[in-house]
Amino acid sequence: MKTCFFFIVISFISVTGYSQTGPGGVGSNDGSSYLDIWLSDSLKYSDAGSTLANNGDNIQQWNDISGNSNHATQTIASKRPTCTTHSFNDYTVAEFYDDRLNINYDISPSVHANITVIAVVDINSSTTSTYLKVFGHDDGNYDRCSGIDDRCPGGAETFTYFDGSTSINGVGCFMSPPGNTAFVFSASYSSSYFNGWYNGTHKVNSANVTNGDGQNSLSVGSIGSLYNEYWEGGIAEFILFNRILNDAENLIIHNSLAAKYGISISNDIYTRDDAANGDFDFDVAGIGRVDASNLHNDARGTDIVRILNPSGLGDNEFLIWGNDHGDLKATNKTDIPAGVQARFDREWRVNESDVSGTAVDVGSIDIRFDLSGLGTVVTSDLRLLVDTDNDGIFADETPIPGATSLGSGVYQFGSVTAITNNVRFTIATSDTTQTLPIELVSFEIDIINNQYIKLYWQTASEINNNYFLVERSKDGINWGKLTKITGAGNSSTLLNYSFLDKNPLPKTSYYRIKQIDFDSYYSFSEIKTINLAQSNRKVTVYPNPVNQKITIIEENQILQNVIIYNTLGEDVTNHAKQLSKSFSQMVFDLSALPDGLYFIVTNNSVTKISKLSK
Repeated sequence: MKTCFFFIVISFISVTGYSQTGPGGVGSNDGSSYLDIWLSDSLKYSDAGSTLANNGDNIQQWNDISGNSNHATQTIASKRPTCTTHSFNDYTVAEFYDDRLNINYDISPSVHANITVIAVVDINSSTTSTYLKVFGHDDGNYDRCSGIDDRCPGGAETFTYFDGSTSINGVGCFMSPPGNTAFVFSASYSSSYFNGWYNGTHKVNSANVTNGDGQNSLSVGSIGSLYNEYWEGGIAEFILFNRILNDAENLIIHNSLAAKYGISISNDIYTRDDAANGDFDFDVAGIGRVDASNLHNDARGTDIVRILNPSGLGDNEFLIWGNDHGDLKATNKTDIPAGVQARFDREWRVNESDVSGTAVDVGSIDIRFDLSGLGTVVTSDLRLLVDTDNDGIFADETPIPGATSLGSGVYQFGSVTAITNNVRFTIATSDTTQTLPIELVSFEIDIINNQYIKLYWQTASEINNNYFLVERSKDGINWGKLTKITGAGNSSTLLNYSFLDKNPLPKTSYYRIKQIDFDSYYSFSEIKTINLAQSNRKVTVYPNPVNQKITIIEENQILQNVIIYNTLGEDVTNHAKQLSKSFSQMVFDLSALPDGLYFIVTNNSVTKISKLSK
């Protein structure tokens, strides 16, 4: 379904200094806020961090999307986690087993006195280890880290936190999480105390600790190279804030991640993600308040909707929303009321309730839509549609006018009271001839003769379309123009376009189509990614698990070199006997190697195998 790779707020102060585009709408992902690290499923990782990892790929780099470029990397092939399709609501995740990714980020208290780490993980049910750590860096003094430890009361595999002092062993121990079941946790560290959250519940509150001396780096999947304490299981999301999050922020993020990854949590405020409620489990964000010192009243998240300035947000009240992942296109011309010509395909749905699910009223809100880059927008044509009777139909509703332009493609409906618990909403236009984006019907790319990249796209109709720009990037961030193709201007029939890139990048290429109107407004297609170098290279290693003889085949490529590493990173190739070698194939006898995990490394791949005796 989807791809691989407490700060105290005084009184009612609104946190509006940032755009709040971080997880759950907390913090910003442009590097301007307290969100310092964000490793998420939406990243392109492996192969120097630029290629989308597929199931079975080893992850060399997991890109940070916080805006700070705190990427998690691993130069040792045998220590790289594996991208795998796992039990995280069909998302692919990084699977760790004596693996780690390193981040050049100092977590010592002298540099970052206050931090909060949030992660979505699961534990391999077959693990026998009793010291499992999700993150940290240990130099022998138990610096900041979190994970599973059998020193907690109640026996092995209970969840705990450490913060540099052996005197806190047993503080923050949770019930043992079940194996192969995703859960979300938060760990907040100050210079003298920590807080712990587990699946939506505040488990540890201001426990007194003494910090260790810290290290100037951070490991994900282990506590570093000095000690044999590492995670055995999946890590789907890893987030670090450089301050202590308050209770409202933690509750909102836990609800957002639970909706995204299909996790059952306590204090489940947002229930619109359930199948019975329409599966509105995408881009979940929210505002809310536990009390005057624990509130969050401005959020956008990873979507185009931002909600802020609630007029009556009371204690223990929240407004959390998500969408159904419908297209951001004004193509729905059937389920619309009088006075509207089309609405967005995408719909949003809200929970306006307390933690028990009881409906509340947070007062009027300001709601903003970021329509930048989506084409021509006439402010007076915009309409907010709210399914006030909650019958799943917008055609029987009254469109809400009054949008104002805030600049940079952002439009606001102010002091909205129609959005209440459980209802849907969307945005519409009263004039399809001049407002909202002109979109492509399809956009595809393909490899031709193992050396060219061909792009195809199709439009169903065109209004005021001047031309297309074909753009390419090597990193998905910095774009350059390849060619300009004239559009049809105005058309109501299917039109096909294509372009052949005769000089593609040697490895990964990102492509997009930019459509420009005669009045200079523009919109972008989705981004397509392709790897020319991998198109004709496929490495096969079999059998796996192996008892004695193993065969390595690299299609369409000379198999020049094979190295075998154990889990300690030691080269054990000399202990394996090479039985045969040809242009693209090698056969080894591994019977002399002890049972365990090994890594078969070629010029273009790393494959994890299991050696088992009969």
